[in-house]
Amino acid sequence: MEEASRQRKERLEALKKRKLAFEEASETLEKQADKITKEVKATEEIKRTEEVDLFNLAPKKPNWDLKRDVEKKLARLDRKTQASIAKLIRMRLQSESADDATVDLADAVNAQQKADSDDDDSD
Repeated sequence: MEEASRQRKERLEALKKRKLAFEEASETLEKQADKITKEVKATEEIKRTEEVDLFNLAPKKPNWDLKRDVEKKLARLDRKTQASIAKLIRMRLQSESADDATVDLADAVNAQQKADSDDDDSD
């Protein structure tokens, strides 16, 4: 009987030791979790307090959005300009052919360019 009571006491002591060890371990885990959260909060505060560098935020080419918006309009104007030039050349060729003068197409284009440059100079 004495042997059974001694074994029982040893088992109870071992259980107490395990329980204490488990409680101490959970406290350290909680402490570690607190340390990690404090570190994370500290790094977030540091990031917030750092000044924002505006040069890194600004686009490399500040007028890229303007070019994007105007590009469509310029393409449309370019088509209209080419159509107008072709129409003027045809009209000039027709007027000169009515006068029974044979004009080479290259001469007509050169004449049109001279006329356009003269108009631009007068403005």
